[in-house]
Amino acid sequence: MKLIKILMPVILIAATVNNYSATTIQAGGFSFTPNSVTVNVGDTINFVWINGTHTTTSVSVPANAVAWDAPLDNIHTSFTYVVTAPGTYNFQCNFHVLMGMTGTIIVNPTGIIPVSGSVPDKFSLKQNYPNPFNPVTTIKFDIAKNSAVKLRLFNVQGEEVTTLVSRELQPGSYSVDWNASNYASGIYYYRLEATGFSDTKKLMLVK
Repeated sequence: MKLIKILMPVILIAATVNNYSATTIQAGGFSFTPNSVTVNVGDTINFVWINGTHTTTSVSVPANAVAWDAPLDNIHTSFTYVVTAPGTYNFQCNFHVLMGMTGTIIVNPTGIIPVSGSVPDKFSLKQNYPNPFNPVTTIKFDIAKNSAVKLRLFNVQGEEVTTLVSRELQPGSYSVDWNASNYASGIYYYRLEATGFSDTKKLMLVK
């Protein structure tokens, strides 16, 4: 199992249900508040009407995600959307898009946890902890700029055994857990690849 623990006045309401969260975005005046949120696959977005006549309409969604177009007014006071794919979702109010009423939802795959939003000075790959381990270990890494990031595991023969991360990431520090319950004891290598950067480190699974 992979576990990655990678405006206007902001009103952000979150609640946990079955390990998923619900985030509220309010539509009022000529803006969405907040107009940018970061959530995980499986989380719910609750669009809530405050005043005016609006829509929440997807402009672009990741592959395999469902587009939406829903009214938000005094009759249709809320709309709920469950995010099912990682990536960037852009949305707008069709009536007020020219006034800048747009928003963005950034969805992390389940398992990737941003542990810091501060921008690191450089890319880096940390040594996993614990090491040796059985059966779960944590790998941390720093991303210095927007990058297509891959974090992969290899056996001693150089064969890829799993991919922990394969997606675009914003600058920040991230944490990924590798559950090796289904893998044999031995030495493995994990490799981080990002824009202009790559590094490989060794870890040991002992059962």
